[in-house]
Amino acid sequence: AGVLSLEDLGELEVIKDHENLTILKLDVSRPKDIQIAKGKIERQIDSLDVVLNVAGVLLNRENYITEDSYQDMEMTFKVNTLGPIYINNIFLDLLKKSQNPTIINISSEVVSIDGVGSKFATYCMSKTALAQYAFIMKQTLEEQGISMRVFAVHPGRMKTKMGAENGEIEPEESAENIYRIAIGEVLPKNEEIYVNYKGEPMLGI
Repeated sequence: AGVLSLEDLGELEVIKDHENLTILKLDVSRPKDIQIAKGKIERQIDSLDVVLNVAGVLLNRENYITEDSYQDMEMTFKVNTLGPIYINNIFLDLLKKSQNPTIINISSEVVSIDGVGSKFATYCMSKTALAQYAFIMKQTLEEQGISMRVFAVHPGRMKTKMGAENGEIEPEESAENIYRIAIGEVLPKNEEIYVNYKGEPMLGI
């Protein structure tokens, strides 16, 4: 489990000593953090079944895109888009050694090119790019003869700090369902790529 700070583990604090859990400092906006995490993980395991990219930021909730600073736009794309892509690239060799490798990128429902509106503009664009990437990555792997499940998952409107104003479901409900996707209980054949946390296709909704 990658965390932004080892001094603030959040809900992981209560299980930090579990024998099956290793906690690593992992700021996904920093390539060096990703590379160091890869090295530590390689010393513990020979293969990786699932990479689940969940890090995300939503900056400038009140501002229009015309008022977004370059620094905030850059950080949004580093965390929401570039970080997950780089993580998947870095860990690809470990994933390829699994019997049923899976990549899950937590995207959003806000990937429609039209009808998004003006709120959370940079966030919406970063998540749109991440969803598009899932289709590109899946096609890339198939062309290379690599069998791997790849998903962009809308986690639902959760009652979290980020989604507080529109929250509809508890984070636990989302997590339990995404876990079912991760282990292949849901969508084992990966016939859909962009889905919600229940495994239902998002395109056309």
